[in-house]
Amino acid sequence: MVVLKKNGLADKPEMKTGRRVKSLRLELEKRSLDGLLLTDIKNIRHLTGFTGSAAFALITMDSAWFLTDSRYTAQARQEVKGFRFRIYKKALDAIVELVKVQRLKSLGFEGNNLSYDNYLKFKKALGAVRLRSVPEIPAGLRLRKDSAEIARIKASAAILDAGYLKAMEVIRDGTIEKDAALQIEMAFREAGADGLAFDTILASGPRGALPHGRASDKPVRKGELVVVDMGVAKDGYNSDETRTLCVGKAGREEKKIYQIVKDAQGRAIDLIRPGVRAVAVDKAARGCIEGAGYGRYFGHGTGHGVGLDVHEGPNIGPTSTDVLDEGMVLTVEPGIYIPGWGGVRIEDMVLVVKDGFEVLTGTTKDLVCL
Repeated sequence: MVVLKKNGLADKPEMKTGRRVKSLRLELEKRSLDGLLLTDIKNIRHLTGFTGSAAFALITMDSAWFLTDSRYTAQARQEVKGFRFRIYKKALDAIVELVKVQRLKSLGFEGNNLSYDNYLKFKKALGAVRLRSVPEIPAGLRLRKDSAEIARIKASAAILDAGYLKAMEVIRDGTIEKDAALQIEMAFREAGADGLAFDTILASGPRGALPHGRASDKPVRKGELVVVDMGVAKDGYNSDETRTLCVGKAGREEKKIYQIVKDAQGRAIDLIRPGVRAVAVDKAARGCIEGAGYGRYFGHGTGHGVGLDVHEGPNIGPTSTDVLDEGMVLTVEPGIYIPGWGGVRIEDMVLVVKDGFEVLTGTTKDLVCL
């Protein structure tokens, strides 16, 4: 059992769950909703501690229900505290019964997770109950990580060191991208990863212009840049880091573009602290790249949050309305992608702390020539 210290008191899992349920209820009250149905298994894990793959949670102003099937009865009893249990044969029937017994007149749900077909089934079965999509409620609860979550994210990020050491060992002139990616992924497992956060991106030469260029059958060639984007999952939490390597001696253009991206990332990271608008972080990176004349080659956002999902809030992009706060974990990953030439991306995970930031990923950002 993980026991944290806060204000000198032992912070048990059920206490953490209680605080999150309380925060959720405050959001329901603001929206005049009687309850919230959670269907996203990651949000359910965050709220209840359940690590299985099939469950629902129904939170009202005076009750909290956890629903799962018979496969997870023992596991749920062990992991989930502070909730009333319902073991179902048919999930829809169990949820509808609870909503009706508690006489809920309005119910929030995760419109970004519930399929349209299931929404129609719920709407028909619940009759006069007013349904409202409020995915921002559980997403908002996950924006700021507590100390246990931060520890898990740091542990996940530390495993990436093994991946980049292996990348620098195996990427050479003639190496097949897929072969290098496989060896990197094996190194992750040996270092303690539970799995991958996403398929390893390993794109050499002209393929580096593909921001999500998964490893292919292409051989790496001398003189090429190689974009390597990797992430792992550990104890449910993800990590994400990108470095761009060079095989052989880097040319003048490669060095120039690499330095522009490095400078852009540095300017963006230096802005990070509580109260800063996420759009300002994006603007710092984007402005640097635009000022160097490569703005049209940077088309994606500067970053995203990382936690139970490898892509979650906050959004670090030109249209973001998010404001950074202590406990948020985000990536900063500007890039330049030139069709027919290749690309450069440098990405780190950054924790927002009380007086600024802490970079969680530690691979050198100097241009490494292999």
